[in-house]
Amino acid sequence: MQVTIRATENYDFQGLYDLYRQEPVACQMLNLPNQSLHTWEKRLANISSNVHSFVALMDTDDDYQIIGNAALTVANSPRRQHTGELIIAVKEEFWRMGVGNQLMQQMIDLVDNWLNLQRIELTVYTDNEHAIELYRKFGFDIEGEAKKFAFRNGEFVDAYYMARVKGSQ
Repeated sequence: MQVTIRATENYDFQGLYDLYRQEPVACQMLNLPNQSLHTWEKRLANISSNVHSFVALMDTDDDYQIIGNAALTVANSPRRQHTGELIIAVKEEFWRMGVGNQLMQQMIDLVDNWLNLQRIELTVYTDNEHAIELYRKFGFDIEGEAKKFAFRNGEFVDAYYMARVKGSQ
C-alpha cells in the first residue's frame, strides 16, 4: 500500500468529512458525529495560521483517498507558545497498517525541526489502546487521567492526558 503524506488543502473537506463521519473514528474524537459537509468546508476555508495539518493519502486507480489526518494547534498564549495540541485520526480499515505511524513521524519532524516546540499534548480515551501504544512509541507519557471526560454512545468515558516533552524521552 502506497501512502503519501502532504499538507491539508482547502479542497480536502470531502475526504475529511468522510474520515471523521466513520462511526469508529467519531467515537474516538470529541466532535459530534455526522457534522455536515458544509461545516467541514467552512472549517478548512477558515483554518488558523497556528494550525498545522497533514492528510494521509492512498492512491487509487484514477484519484486518491484520504485515509488519515493529523493536526497540531500551536498555543496562542505567549506563555504557552512552546506547546502544541495534537489530534490524529485514521480510517478504520487502515488501522494498524502504519498510517498513524507515518502521520506521527511527519508531525514530529515538523515540531522538532521547524516549529521548535518543546511540548506536544493530546487527550485520548483510556480504552483506545492502539492509539496509546502509538503515542508511547513516539515518547508520549500519561500525565493524568480525567474521569467522566466525555459522553460517548450513552455513557461517560475516561481519558488520559498525554504529552511528549522535548528532551525528556
